[in-house]
Amino acid sequence: MPTKSSQDNLMHEAKGVKYDECEMALFRAKLSYHATIDERMASQNSNLTSIAEAQARILKVWEIQMQGTKDPTGKNEGRSASDKRAMAQYEWRYTTLENAATNAAGKK
Repeated sequence: MPTKSSQDNLMHEAKGVKYDECEMALFRAKLSYHATIDERMASQNSNLTSIAEAQARILKVWEIQMQGTKDPTGKNEGRSASDKRAMAQYEWRYTTLENAATNAAGKK
């Protein structure tokens, strides 16, 4: 069994990794979208199809906006308050549509 100091050397800790709420919200929205898109597009419900198309547009613009707000110097100092508000609006729009789709699917 290795000694304690050699075990510490084997366990690498993540250094300098920062949690970005904006990126995580986009990631969760993409997961949600990809999990439901096939079923919604195949459904006979035109509302679900429209919601899926609107969500696709939101995700596309949201991702473009995220790329535009990344720090080009690589210092990862974070996003400005106005950028965070814009990202929160995309998240709200997507979530509102997701709730509408969920409610519409539940009323069948």
